Amino acid sequence: MKLSNTVFVLIASLLICSCSITHKKQKVTEFQFAKPEDVGMISDSLAKIKTLVMNFVNAKKYPGAVTLIAKNGKIIYESAIGWSDSARTKPYNKDHLFRLASMTKPITSVAAMQLIEAGKLKLDDPIGKFIPSFKETQILTSFNPKDTTWTSKPSMTNPTVRHLLTQTAGVPYGFMNPQVFGAILAKNGIPDLSTHLPITTTETMSKIGNLPLTHEPGTKWAYGLNTDVLGRVVEVASEMKLDEYIRENITKPLGIEMLDFYFDESYTDNLAKVFLPTKNGTITQASNMGKMYIANYPTEGAKTYASGGSGMTGTARAYFIFCQTMLNNGSLKGIKILEAKTAKSMHQNQIDSLSYPWGSARFGFGFDIADGHSNRPDGTYSWSGAFSTVFWIDPKNNLIVIQLRQVLSSPFNNSINNQLEQIIYSALKE
Repeated sequence: MKLSNTVFVLIASLLICSCSITHKKQKVTEFQFAKPEDVGMISDSLAKIKTLVMNFVNAKKYPGAVTLIAKNGKIIYESAIGWSDSARTKPYNKDHLFRLASMTKPITSVAAMQLIEAGKLKLDDPIGKFIPSFKETQILTSFNPKDTTWTSKPSMTNPTVRHLLTQTAGVPYGFMNPQVFGAILAKNGIPDLSTHLPITTTETMSKIGNLPLTHEPGTKWAYGLNTDVLGRVVEVASEMKLDEYIRENITKPLGIEMLDFYFDESYTDNLAKVFLPTKNGTITQASNMGKMYIANYPTEGAKTYASGGSGMTGTARAYFIFCQTMLNNGSLKGIKILEAKTAKSMHQNQIDSLSYPWGSARFGFGFDIADGHSNRPDGTYSWSGAFSTVFWIDPKNNLIVIQLRQVLSSPFNNSINNQLEQIIYSALKE
């Protein structure tokens, strides 16, 4: 999830989902390793990452971070710095599970693109073909905060799969406008992100189709529950639960074992603790996250809500396998999850000249695409998560960077990301 300092209200942001399975730790033999110098980078420069993270830890802005950098398909840097708990009794380790939040979106988007390749979906299929409540959509025209009633007008265009993939369908997030859409969604029991409550996306996404959109589909880029709706479309088109579909068609074929919608309670001790920002600029460990969210997602709760926009949890190494597959244009070690043409289309501009709220970047199918970025080369594609996780894939330098932290809506994400980028790109040999 792209975050700005205004997103502190995203305490409506945990994650959880669908049915219990046994997970195994990723085998080290599945990865290739190299020294930074072997792939044209400088070890001493990358060593500055530890100092960077510790500066934020000592300032009580983050509990720590797990960082993974890979170049030319090989892991060249890994570090686990800081502590999972506020008492500093449990140091981070490379096998810690992090709630990935919106870093789920690219994976759900890949699932949809697979179904498009299989002919079970089309980019311009109307959502109403899969979720009947979307057959006749409305655009919000007014809202009464006193009784949370609203007026609307019929949309001229029905939202499509393409609109969901590009965040242009107009399906809102409550936290982006708490006074209006936050109130509307809450009144209807629809969470922004994954929840421990015994509800399903079948019922919630059906409800959303009866609620007003933020704008005419296809006319504006607006961050919202679009990918959650897309996850439900994937379920209907594939006749599988979203977690099952992703497991059978993405993670299992690639040998990814520590990346899923929820985990058995035995994994609670290896689950990174959630921290929340405080008013004085520090952090505090979360013990309670409100009516819809609990701190021990995804190991506790009903485990029925497979949020396509926010529901997955995993390790840095597990997510690296997904990133490397995308960098390889949909294939890894002879396993193909997408045709190369399809994989490339996901990190090409798909919103034409529509205004994009985060700088001069563009947006593809589930990925932000750098264009004029201060540090990342043009064409670098990425996304981030509400719990301060971030990744980017840099085709120009054959580079993957993942840094996982667990502070919900930290106001310091832009700062640490910028400094991390400067360290990494200064480590590239001329």
